[in-house]
Amino acid sequence: MKQLLAQWHLQPTLLEARRIREALSEVLALHKVPDADHFLLACAELIINLYRYPDPKPSNVIVRFGKDDFHWCFEVLDNGPTFTQFSQLLNDTDPAIAAENGMGLKLLAHYFADFNYVPACYRDDACNLMLLCKPLTAQGQPLNRILIVDDDPTYRAVLSAYLSAHYVVIQADSVPQAREQILKYKPILVICDIRMPGQDGTALFDQISYIPDVSNTAFVYLSGCTEAALIERAVSRPIDDYLSKPVDKALLLATIKRVLMRRSYLTTQLMRVQDEKITLGLQPSLPEEFSGFRSTLRSICPEPGGGDLLQLNETPNAALLVFADLMGHGVTPKGFAYALAGYLKGLCSARADLHSNICGLLELLSNSFDSDPVLKETLATLMLLSFSSKGEICIANAGHPFPILMTRNNVKQISVDGPLPGLGLANYEEHCFTLHDKERLLVFSDGFLDAGEPISNELSKILKHSMTLPISAAGDYLLQWRLNHGIVADDLTLILLEIDEAAIALD
Repeated sequence: MKQLLAQWHLQPTLLEARRIREALSEVLALHKVPDADHFLLACAELIINLYRYPDPKPSNVIVRFGKDDFHWCFEVLDNGPTFTQFSQLLNDTDPAIAAENGMGLKLLAHYFADFNYVPACYRDDACNLMLLCKPLTAQGQPLNRILIVDDDPTYRAVLSAYLSAHYVVIQADSVPQAREQILKYKPILVICDIRMPGQDGTALFDQISYIPDVSNTAFVYLSGCTEAALIERAVSRPIDDYLSKPVDKALLLATIKRVLMRRSYLTTQLMRVQDEKITLGLQPSLPEEFSGFRSTLRSICPEPGGGDLLQLNETPNAALLVFADLMGHGVTPKGFAYALAGYLKGLCSARADLHSNICGLLELLSNSFDSDPVLKETLATLMLLSFSSKGEICIANAGHPFPILMTRNNVKQISVDGPLPGLGLANYEEHCFTLHDKERLLVFSDGFLDAGEPISNELSKILKHSMTLPISAAGDYLLQWRLNHGIVADDLTLILLEIDEAAIALD
């Protein structure tokens, strides 16, 4: 923020939020700032958030408004606890995640393309920073920012002149200032001198390498340094390029273009491989036979990632199946699915007694969504099914779509329900029945049929017809029917179960 236009110190209260909003309104009007309502919304929302949510509350808050060469900037600094959920709430593809939280982050992100949070641990003043920026003009500026770090103001000016037609150029004259600029503005690339007073350029690279949000920033050294040991230390880092001063404009622009293209390609390839591994790592699967039952499973992930999770735990005379659908799209819910899978594995190993008490187990799982620091960041539905070797099935449900019991002449939903995990409620009841010969149970995620959606006449006919097919062919038939009826936007997992008379007879 090169030009500070207004600054206020306060303790967060509802009255202070109103006072600062009114004072900011006057400043915005004085300087004829476009989209003033957006800044006023941000002012009220962020101060009220600091009043309502942190524990303990910050004792000092600083609100600033100003501008640099390209942006109007609004900052809120506070000395309270760090907001650990910022990235999850802001980036989650499901708007309900942030909306239900009440912090209004999704709304602010809609109005401010540049919306950053810098935790206190990365700042010298030990204050958390919320930073929201808008272009000075309605036409805006290029989104790609480049930071030039050099203690020579003349050379910074030369490089800025070379680049300003193509990029937003930010400048810093020292490592501490550069670190602050990187955290605030997250440039796509840093052009850094090596030898500078105080700390050299290697220190800047090392410092940002350990900060998750900026560790992948492209880095180019541009230096007139001739000290061999210092140059060797600099290029020993995994930087993107090294150029010697003086550098001509064409070479500099070509180097930047090449570096950014290579970064983009490598990032795309890395994400593709990571997405594939994550998706395959939790691909739902079941054995074809277990505990006196035959099964078939079909699943589709419409995009990399997804959040359908199955975990089967078998004992000599029984089995427990946990079916979870973690909300969201892409790889984000897969991370939560991994966390839940690990929790389930440990819990079921340590508490074998819970296999016969699925309501108690579902209550424990529900509580984990409220207490676990990873799982509390997501929404999910859960269904637990226990199987005995005599064909008995017991079901407990937490918001999952109702299973369907089928014969050739009849289909019906099994109405067993309960509150979503993490709501602090424990009103779970189990529904037990015996699956007979010539009956099948269909269990599925909401990619097949939404929770609460009734069975249509068409689907009823399809389900009855599937009973004329072998169980494996029936799984293919039901999956194909769903694919023929519109785009599958959510993960789709369906499981068909029938008794194995021969296995039960041998038991």
